Order: sequence, then C-alpha cells, then structure tokens
Amino acid sequence: MSSGETRPQPVGEVIQSELVGLTAQCPRSLLHSPPEFGAIVRILPQDILPAAADGARSSAIDDPFADSPPLSSNLPEQTPDETLYAVVYAASTGSSEPGRRPMAYGLDEDRLRREQPHIFELLATEFSALTIGWARSGRFCAGLPARPPRLHAPVFECSDQEICAATENGELLRTLVNASREVPADELIVACMRTAYRCRGEDYAYLVHAGKQLASLLRDNPDRLNALLGRLED
Repeated sequence: MSSGETRPQPVGEVIQSELVGLTAQCPRSLLHSPPEFGAIVRILPQDILPAAADGARSSAIDDPFADSPPLSSNLPEQTPDETLYAVVYAASTGSSEPGRRPMAYGLDEDRLRREQPHIFELLATEFSALTIGWARSGRFCAGLPARPPRLHAPVFECSDQEICAATENGELLRTLVNASREVPADELIVACMRTAYRCRGEDYAYLVHAGKQLASLLRDNPDRLNALLGRLED
C-alpha cells in the first residue's frame, strides 16, 4: 500500500447475525451517520482486510467522458470469495444500556455536549441489513450464502462497481419484492434502484430494464406495480 493510500473505515460491527440478515453497531464517530437507507454493504471473510482502493465511491462510471457505465455482474478484481452483501433497511439511535432510555434536556446539541458530554458516551446507533448475495470467483451470486456473517465482523460500504454487480439482474428485486413484513420492501426497492441508477451515471435504460423486471414480478399485483413505477419516475 502506498503512503498516500488509506484503507476504508468500517461503518459498523456485526452484533447480531442471521443467515437472512444482520444488525451492526456504528462506530462512535458515525453516531448520527449510519449507512443510508437502501445502501449496499459488505462483510469480508475472516482475516481478510479491504484493499486500499476498495470502498471508494469513485470509478470509471464517474468519468463524464466515459462512453457508457460498466454494466456487468463482475465484482472488483481480487474480491474474496464468500464476501457477503446486504442492503440496509433500518437504522436507530438510542441508549447502549439495556432498559435505559435517553431523556430530553431542552438544550441544543453543542451546549449539551459541553455540559453533559457523558450522555453521548451512552448512545449507540445500529442498522439492520437484509442479505442479498455473496461473492464467488469474482462474480456476484444472488441469494443466501452458506453461512451467516460472523459476530464482530466489520461492515463496509460498497463501491459503485459492487453496487452495479449486485443490481445487474432481477434477483435483487425478487428478494425485495418477497421480503418479510418487517422490511419496508417497496420503499427499499425505490431506494436501491435510485442508487443503482446513480452508480450507472444516470443511465435511464437501466430504469426501463428494472421496470420491466418489476412488471414480471408483480404482474398479479398491478396496483403495487403502478405505485412503484410511478415512484421510480419521480
């Protein structure tokens, strides 16, 4: 690693792990800045460190002179097998002590930090993410992995190339359409598709393709389909 390069910092640490998803706690520096709703995150296999270039949200698709964004299911080179990918669907901030609830003090945050700094030491932000796939031989594989993420594993935000790979085919949409009730599925579909659209240099053809996939998945539910398509066109 060259002297000018830095490794990406984790946005969370796994504190609850299931095959279908995970809950992670943000570092204190991100108390009020968890990953965005609909963000795609990754968990590396054990004892693997992220490359210095990974996690950077810039690549060839940010080049305004590029002919077209790299629409591919390929992940970045040297992506470790069994890297897990998940999409963030919930986040919350509260007391880190079970049974203890934060109180209102009637002060602005700066004054509160000066007069009651210990309060912020007792707060924690958590986010939950739904598993959407894993890496194998440099490609994104949709579906559930063989094992859940390990506890205390660091969680990283994905690069644009990883987001493109994870949203290339219709399996992500299928997973979200059929998500459990605790997941705000329709809001999550819109957020994911908008993120994927931006990562592809605002390629409208991608939204058209995604709309056709939704039409196939929701052909028996026209009201839900029309509502989603209307949101994607906003």
